[in-house]
Amino acid sequence: MLLAAIAAGAVWWFADRPVPVAAEWSQPMESLSFAAYRRGESPLTGVYPTPAEVEQDVQLLAGRTKSIRTYTTHEGLEGLPALAEKYGLKMTLGCWLGADLAINEKEVTALIEQANAYPDTVQRVIVGNEVLLRHDLTPDQLLGYIRRVKAAIKQPVSTADVVSFVLKYPQVGNELDYITVHILPFWDDYPLAVDEVEKDTLGVIDRMRQAFPGKPIYIGEIGWPSIGRNRGPAAVNLANEAYFVRRLAQLAAEHGFDYNIVEAFDQPWKSKLEGTVGAAWGVLDADRAHGKAIEKFPMTGPVLQVPDWCVRACWAIGLGIVATLLFARSLPSFGAMLGFALAAQILSWLLVTTIFHVHEVTYRFWQYWWLIARVALPVLLFGAMVARLRDWLMPEDGVHGRLWLGHFVMPATAAYAVVWSLWLCIDGYYRDVPEFDFSLPVGGLLVMAVVRLTLARHPGEGWREALSIEELFPGRQDYRVSRLLGWLLLIMAPLTLFGESWALAVGRDFIAAHPTFQDQLPYLLNALVWNREMDLWSAMQLLWAVPFLLARTPAAPTKTA
Repeated sequence: MLLAAIAAGAVWWFADRPVPVAAEWSQPMESLSFAAYRRGESPLTGVYPTPAEVEQDVQLLAGRTKSIRTYTTHEGLEGLPALAEKYGLKMTLGCWLGADLAINEKEVTALIEQANAYPDTVQRVIVGNEVLLRHDLTPDQLLGYIRRVKAAIKQPVSTADVVSFVLKYPQVGNELDYITVHILPFWDDYPLAVDEVEKDTLGVIDRMRQAFPGKPIYIGEIGWPSIGRNRGPAAVNLANEAYFVRRLAQLAAEHGFDYNIVEAFDQPWKSKLEGTVGAAWGVLDADRAHGKAIEKFPMTGPVLQVPDWCVRACWAIGLGIVATLLFARSLPSFGAMLGFALAAQILSWLLVTTIFHVHEVTYRFWQYWWLIARVALPVLLFGAMVARLRDWLMPEDGVHGRLWLGHFVMPATAAYAVVWSLWLCIDGYYRDVPEFDFSLPVGGLLVMAVVRLTLARHPGEGWREALSIEELFPGRQDYRVSRLLGWLLLIMAPLTLFGESWALAVGRDFIAAHPTFQDQLPYLLNALVWNREMDLWSAMQLLWAVPFLLARTPAAPTKTA
C-alpha cells in the first residue's frame, strides 16, 4: 500500500508540474471588460450585483488594469463611473442596445449623463455591442443612436462588432470617431491554435486600417478561455489563456494598438448562453476569497494548470489507501496485493479528477441536480470495479461486484455516453466534450483488462472471454441490450467527429470564402482530426463499446430426463 501511494504521489507531482509559458508581462493591462456578477447572479434572471460587490471588484482591479470597459449603464453599475474615479481607473463606457426601444432609450440617456458627469474618467464611449451581428437593429437605427450621442458628449464615440460585420457595414464605420472590433479567434469560423493568433490579430488590424484609413483602431474584445470544450485546433486550458493574455500585451506594446481583454472576472451566468467555455474568459476567478481576488494565473513565470492539485492528490491517495485496506489485506501474494493497490490508486485518481471537474463546471441551479447523477455513476462504478478486482484475485470469497450494482451502472453509463454524443452531433457548438465524465469508466476498463489478463488470468482464457460485460460484472445481463449499446457506441464514435467537422464548416465567413464543396472538402477533412479532445472522446467510445459487443448469447438450458 505504501509503495502504491508513493508511486501515485510521484505521478500526481509529475503530471501537475508548473507549465513554462514563454510570454511574460509585469505591467497593468490596458483594459479589462468589467461585470461584477458572482455565482447565482445574472442579467438573465434580474439578480444584479450589489453596490458593495461592485465597489469591491473595482478596488480589486485597481493596479491590475489601467481601464475597464462596460456594456451597460444599468444592472447594478449605475454608480460605476464614480467608483472608477475614486480608485483611479479610466473607463470605456458602453450602453446596451437591443430590440427593446424603451430599454435603449434608458441606456442612451444614462450614457450621455454619465459621460458628461465624469469627463476625466470616461475616456470614450461605445454605443451598442454586436447589435448588427444579432440583427437587433438596422444600420440606420444604430446610426441614429450614434449621432445622438456624438451630438451630446465630447468623448470619442464608437460601436462594437465582429470583424465581418464591421466590414459589411462601412457606412456605420465611417460615422464613428474610432473603430471598435472584436477579435475572438476561438469563436471565429476559422478557429486557430493559440500560437497562430499573433499573426491573425495583426492581420485584422491591418484590414481595419485599410478599410477605414485615418481612424484609430480599438480591439474591444480579445481573449482566450481557460476551461471548456476545444474548437478545432483551439485548445482550451489555463496555460494557453496565460500565454494569450501575456503575449497580447507584449504585441500591443510592440505595434502600438489599443486593446481590451475579455474579461476581468469569470462570468458563471454566461454558461447558459455559451456552455462552460463561455463562463471562463476572466483573468480572475469568479469566486472572491474573503474580499480578495483569486488570480487564475500569474503574469510572469510558469503556470499551474491545476492549482489545487495537492488537495486532489490527497483525496485520491487517501481513497486508494482506504480501498486497499478494505479489499487487499488478505490477498494470497505480494504481487496480487501490490497490483491491487496500484489499480486502486489509478481508479481513485480517475474518480477524484472526475468529481472535482464536474463541480468546477457546475454553475446553475439545475446543474447541481445533474451533478448528483454525474458523480453517482462513477462512484458506484468505482466501488464495483474495486470489488470485482478482488473477486478475480481471490475468487473463493465470492462475487462482491453485485453489491455495487455494477451490472446496472455499466449499461447506464453507456446509455449516458450515447445520449451525450447525440447532443454533440445535433447541437454541439457550445456543449462540453465529456471525456472527464468517462475517464473512470474507460480508464477503469483498461485497468481491469490489465489485471484480468496478467494477475488473474484463467487457463485458456483470452481477452474475448475476460472482458465481456458478463465477466466484468456478473448479473442479470440482457445480451441484446448490451449488443445494442455496443453498436450505438461504435456508430457514435465517427458521428461525433463528423458533427465537430460540420459545426466548424457551416459558419457564415467560411461559406463565403469556400462556396463550393470542392473548396470545403479539405477543411472538412482536416477538421475531423484538429480537435484532439473530440478525437479522444471518439476513442473512448470505441473502447467502452468493447465489453458490450463481446456480450454472449446465453446458453440454452439443458434437458433432463
